[in-house]
Amino acid sequence: MSQSEHELIYVSRSNSNVRDSSASEIIRSILAQSRSKNARLGVTGALLFSEGYFCQVLEGERAAVEEIFNAIECDVRHRDITLLTFRPSTPRRFPDWSMAYAGFSAGPDWTHKMEGLLANPSAIDGDRFGRELLVLMTDLVRQQEIDGP
Repeated sequence: MSQSEHELIYVSRSNSNVRDSSASEIIRSILAQSRSKNARLGVTGALLFSEGYFCQVLEGERAAVEEIFNAIECDVRHRDITLLTFRPSTPRRFPDWSMAYAGFSAGPDWTHKMEGLLANPSAIDGDRFGRELLVLMTDLVRQQEIDGP
């Protein structure tokens, strides 16, 4: 198995009620677990949670990214996991973050896009949507860095 740098992007639905106070606790738990495991495996990335949808970017050695994604696919906190892209990639977009948090809201346009994606995954242009999502998440992470937590 090649150990080259890879980038993986996926979207999924949350299994918890987004209006429920447990959503914040679930996000804190996911971030804590992700940051610990990712740091150990040399993986970086970013997470966005918006209106009941997760979007995540993972960057690192192929085997490490695959290991993390395999665990995500078994995670009961979400469903309808849709892989948008998994490809060789350099440089990393989130090199200083074991798991950056892009925030709670990507806005209604993105929520609508994600609903459409998960309603009909076979119609996804994963590369195009993945590129759009990377731009959005990079901008949101930068804004979080400026505004603070």
